Amino acid sequence: MLSDIRVLDLSRWVAGEFATKTFADFGADVIKVEKPGEGSFTRAWGPFPEDRPDPERSALFLHLNTNKRSVVLDLRDDADREVLLALVRRSHAVVESFRPGHLEDLGLGPDVLRAVNPGLVLTRISAFGQTGPYRDREASGLVLQATGGPMNATGQADRAPLRKPGLLEHYTVGRSAAQATMAAVLRARRTGKGATLDVSGQEVLLAGADRRASYLLSAAYSGMTAPRGARSPHRHGATFTGPFRASDGFVMVYVTNQVFWNRFVELVGADDPGFRERYLDRQTVAGQDREEFLAYVADWIAQRPKVEVMEAAEARRIPVTAYLSVSEVMDHEHFRQRGVFVAADHPVAGRLEYAGAPWRMERGFALRTTAPLLDQHGAEIRAELAEEGVA
Repeated sequence: MLSDIRVLDLSRWVAGEFATKTFADFGADVIKVEKPGEGSFTRAWGPFPEDRPDPERSALFLHLNTNKRSVVLDLRDDADREVLLALVRRSHAVVESFRPGHLEDLGLGPDVLRAVNPGLVLTRISAFGQTGPYRDREASGLVLQATGGPMNATGQADRAPLRKPGLLEHYTVGRSAAQATMAAVLRARRTGKGATLDVSGQEVLLAGADRRASYLLSAAYSGMTAPRGARSPHRHGATFTGPFRASDGFVMVYVTNQVFWNRFVELVGADDPGFRERYLDRQTVAGQDREEFLAYVADWIAQRPKVEVMEAAEARRIPVTAYLSVSEVMDHEHFRQRGVFVAADHPVAGRLEYAGAPWRMERGFALRTTAPLLDQHGAEIRAELAEEGVA
């Protein structure tokens, strides 16, 4: 779908690499510019097979850089900067995630790049943006979650805030950067005018759909800040949500209205008329009643396998799902039959199986190549520039 688009990936961490992966996986020619000798930071992150660090076997790098080509350039070297500028001339977009001002220090600021290619889209990803009092501050994903709002909205009200797991915040920032870049590329192709995009990780999280934006808006109108732990308007009534331990894992129960409540009471109390009489059609369940209800439900679920609980609830149209482990997802017949996972061979890491298309469309996602070796395509890219007379 994007085979006529060229993108330069100057990023070295998750957000930028995920943004450009979105382009690469849908056909764009994405060239990853890497630092001599070490390449991207993600090459050193892992995890690694048998915990043995190897820049060509990092699971994170292998995941984030499918369908890309790699060239090593020293951006402090005059000759290599000329190669980069030659690549800029033939590209639609450049994605970078240096500290603010670093690109300018290299003599490759927006004015230089867009003088070479007026239709270029330059996407700049940073922690707090290219301007403002926090411009020069660094931030880990934990800091972005803390300042962007997700942590304050996550966890129980009477306990410390919780961070979302893994590198989720960086993927969220990368997804927004990809959307913004695609929009700017479409505009540039229509008008011939490029753009410089300032993507602040904190602001992406602050404006995200997961509670922060709606909380800020409601606070602006009402003058009241939403309390920590506020998840939904139906808490403390005859409805409840949350994880429960089954005999072989966990299930998530999401009973959010009276209809679901009654169906759930009928399911759990199928063999207990007293339980059904006590809780059926209740509008509010609090205090000791609620404590005893939750204990009864927890015991009922704990005696059964998670999939059995899920399927019993599904049969009664109650929203309950089993938590699947990674290996269970990999082996699940539904995903296998849909072809969710695709395989390819990497010259160092061997046979790899990837999660495939994030959505299905004609001429959409394709795993054409695994992630590149460091500078795997350096000679090839230089030869292309020479043939085009732009080197």
